[in-house]
Amino acid sequence: MFNILSVHIYSITNIISDWTVVLPRRADFEMDHHRETKLMQKIQICIEKLENSTFYHVLLDQVQTPHMLEAFFRPGNLAEKKAQLDWGHRGIGSNSFSDRIRVLEALGCSVLSVNEQGRRQASKPTPFFMPHCEAELYDNLVQANWRTERLNNIVLFGNSFGTYEQHASEFRSSTHVDSSRHILAVRKFTCEFAMKTVSDDYFGAFHDSSWHFFSLVA
Repeated sequence: MFNILSVHIYSITNIISDWTVVLPRRADFEMDHHRETKLMQKIQICIEKLENSTFYHVLLDQVQTPHMLEAFFRPGNLAEKKAQLDWGHRGIGSNSFSDRIRVLEALGCSVLSVNEQGRRQASKPTPFFMPHCEAELYDNLVQANWRTERLNNIVLFGNSFGTYEQHASEFRSSTHVDSSRHILAVRKFTCEFAMKTVSDDYFGAFHDSSWHFFSLVA
């Protein structure tokens, strides 16, 4: 027993001794900084383009209507809330992931260290920006907050719950219904404002999207 263990330790030691430790080179740091700078520049260009678009001004007009303002501020002031971005399901390559995290943090966002699969509990008024996610993620969010006070804390931007309800009634597929059962159950307590996509430039990103507010009485 002792001899066998000694042989294994000796073998592992020899393997480790053959390893080569590669330290980051200065060129690698310079390349990372270059990528981050380029990414930040691209983001700033996109922000400026968006702010000067007809789509953006129509969006501002929509969210400043009395009905939407009432819905927004009912759960509390959301203006100071930071965006919580979960990139776990986005398919970002590991070689560029750290660069994107640093850029997002520089913009005042925080990136979740664990993929919560949408199951974040809204213990305080919280906006969720979830455009074009799978139905399971919306369903997970609603299920994780299946309490009156938590659902009332949610402001959700994402795929239309009304469309999910329509599909469920038309197709009656067990798979579709199973993946959206909490969406369908909360639908009657949902106030939904459909997104106005007036520009082809932003149609792909925001079509069939809505603002969702939940109003339940304890």
